[in-house]
Amino acid sequence: MEHATHVFGTLQSKESIKKSILKDIEDTTMFPNSKRFIICKKDTLVPIGEINYCNWDSRNQKAELGIKICNIEEQGKGNGVDALYHFIDFMFKFLNINKIELTTMSDNKRAQQLYRKLGFKEIGIIREAYFDSRYGKFADVMYMDLLKKDWDNLKSDILKFERIEEFI
Repeated sequence: MEHATHVFGTLQSKESIKKSILKDIEDTTMFPNSKRFIICKKDTLVPIGEINYCNWDSRNQKAELGIKICNIEEQGKGNGVDALYHFIDFMFKFLNINKIELTTMSDNKRAQQLYRKLGFKEIGIIREAYFDSRYGKFADVMYMDLLKKDWDNLKSDILKFERIEEFI
């Protein structure tokens, strides 16, 4: 989890993480405020990360998105691109939202580049928003968002390709 500013991990046991995931899976609430999903490799269904939404606001039609490819060997292989594309589409359709928000560490240029390719716009920098245990100090984060109308336009361009990775 060092790449997510958690040099020492999340300080949770595997059992605690497993219980938390099972609780999410077993939650039968139709429209929960937050929901976590496991990202698996397509060919083997081996879990490699997670993707989630939180702070779903039905009145203002927005929610936050988060993604982690926790298995470092699986990063940079298109798994995140594929998961993000389908999850973004799911969020706009299923949650009936107008805007997806996210934050990313200011130094996470790779993630920012991917988010931009998927239509996210930089809104601004939130100063010293997170404690970054990699460096032992507070760090800035970039706030980005994506509007449904921008996604609809971009999605029509993406659908011209056989695979999402070809667009990106």
